[in-house]
Amino acid sequence: MQIIPESGYNQQGFNLIELLLVLVIVGILISYLVPSYQRLVEQQSQRSELARLQAVLNHARYMATMNNKVLQLCASNDGKQCDASAFYTGNVLIVVADSQQWVHFSAGTGYPIVFPRAAIKISPLPDQDFGGTLLPCTGFNYNQAKSLTISAAGRVRVNTSVSASQLAQCPN
Repeated sequence: MQIIPESGYNQQGFNLIELLLVLVIVGILISYLVPSYQRLVEQQSQRSELARLQAVLNHARYMATMNNKVLQLCASNDGKQCDASAFYTGNVLIVVADSQQWVHFSAGTGYPIVFPRAAIKISPLPDQDFGGTLLPCTGFNYNQAKSLTISAAGRVRVNTSVSASQLAQCPN
């Protein structure tokens, strides 16, 4: 007769307590990582949309100065004419103010853009206009809302103080 010692069992795999402990640790890590990831995605979409709009505005300012014509920046569905109700698309159209001739079209990335009025005038330098503020509605769950402010001289800067009336116009 052969006697097997009690400590001679080979343990294979995990027992239930070890498995539950690993699942709890993974759950805690995920609860911290998911909001950080969402914040990062929201921040990146906000930065890219602000950069796109800033490039469009700088291009409009350059075109107005080079051609010595007043241009308008407006929302557009089809890229051929201004449509004030098209701000949900995020599409931006630059047209000559007096003839409404198409100059440049920038397709949106899916985020609505709040315009201060139907169109923003961009005059050739050194002329000045009223300027305005564009707010890309990229979602503001984790990050502070940022807008682009166009000065009377046509300079573009990122603005962190956004009015409550503009925020109320964002659909998200």
